[in-house]
Amino acid sequence: MTVIETISAMDRDKPQSGHRFFFSLTAEAVGNLNFTLRDNKDNTASVLTMRGGFQRHDQTMYRLPVLIMDSGSPALSSTNTLSIRVCDCDPDGAPQSCGSEASMLSAGLSTGALIAILACILTLLELYEMHMTKL
Repeated sequence: MTVIETISAMDRDKPQSGHRFFFSLTAEAVGNLNFTLRDNKDNTASVLTMRGGFQRHDQTMYRLPVLIMDSGSPALSSTNTLSIRVCDCDPDGAPQSCGSEASMLSAGLSTGALIAILACILTLLELYEMHMTKL
C-alpha cells in the first residue's frame, strides 16, 4: 500500500490541545478495493492505495467518502467525500496531465506538473472547506 495523501481536521471553536478527531471510511466505502484510510491518531489520516496503479482511460476520478468524528460529548461527526483524480504520468512518475485543465494547455512538462499539483491542492482545499462548514 502506498500513501497518496494526508488529510487533517481542526475545530475553530476549540483549542488544538486535547482535541481529537477520528477518521474512518463510511460504511459504503469499507469494501473499497482501490483505497483505504489509516487514522494516524494525531488529527490526520493517510489515504492509501490498495493496488499498484491506475489507468486514466479506465476511470479519471474516484470518490472516497470519509467520516470524521470528534472527541466531544456528545461526539459530532461529518462525512466528506475526497475526490481522487487519476493523472497521466511520465515513466519517472511525474504528472503530465490531470484532467481537462491540464490537457487543454500546450505547456511543457514542468508547467503541466505544476498544474497537476495545483489541481490536487485545490481539490484538497475544497474538501477542507466543506468539512469546516459542517462542523
